[in-house]
Amino acid sequence: MPSVTRVGSTQPQGRVTDLLKVKVQENDPALKASATAFGFKVGGTATNNGTMASFMKLTFDGHEVNLQVSRGDTAKALFTKLGKALPKGYEARVLATGKGTPPDLTIGIAKKTGAPGKVDAAKIPTNISANGASASVGSTFWVNEMPGSPRPNAIASVDVKGTGFADAPPRFAVKSIAVYEKGTNKLVATIKNPKLVDSETVWGQKTQTYRVEVPKKNLDLKKQYTFVAETGINGSKAEAVRSPYVKIGKAY
Repeated sequence: MPSVTRVGSTQPQGRVTDLLKVKVQENDPALKASATAFGFKVGGTATNNGTMASFMKLTFDGHEVNLQVSRGDTAKALFTKLGKALPKGYEARVLATGKGTPPDLTIGIAKKTGAPGKVDAAKIPTNISANGASASVGSTFWVNEMPGSPRPNAIASVDVKGTGFADAPPRFAVKSIAVYEKGTNKLVATIKNPKLVDSETVWGQKTQTYRVEVPKKNLDLKKQYTFVAETGINGSKAEAVRSPYVKIGKAY
């Protein structure tokens, strides 16, 4: 089993069973990257002298991370950049180091360990800003009690909305939407790459609407819930922003 070093740690860690499958793509003429059984391998020294600006794109666990590659970047430099760019709750580890100059690195990505329910949803901000624009979240949540076929899911309409600079509407990239119960911080659902059902732009304001379905069996109809959207603004790293807590309504 290869030795492992986490970002920010000098101590090797032997655990590899929790590593995620990673797809990697790069375009630098002198940098080479390829997927491995436990992650991906990077080698070479970037020149950034191709027909397009150099980049490295990593796809894992429903997330996509794009790294800008600069002239002179080595595997070590990209490992550092990756550690700063990963979504909240993930970590990068060096699984193996080659003997070349500069040395190749085999890198893995995993979810950080933590106690269930550790997230305090009430402390997640209800408004965020980046790159000259803002984002907030609104939601409605209901169950359909009309006669007819059984309906096992509650339905939510989740709006990600905000204002850009100088009447330029913001661009939102919503990676996932999570649903938490008020008081207990119970995570009742996580929807990766949620379905966009509507987008509206008025002057510098934009609203993107997503449809979310949550199994009724996970819900207490007497409780309130908040919807947490991992949202990037105008190309920024995705951050968590939540809706106010809402009650579950009933449609008859």
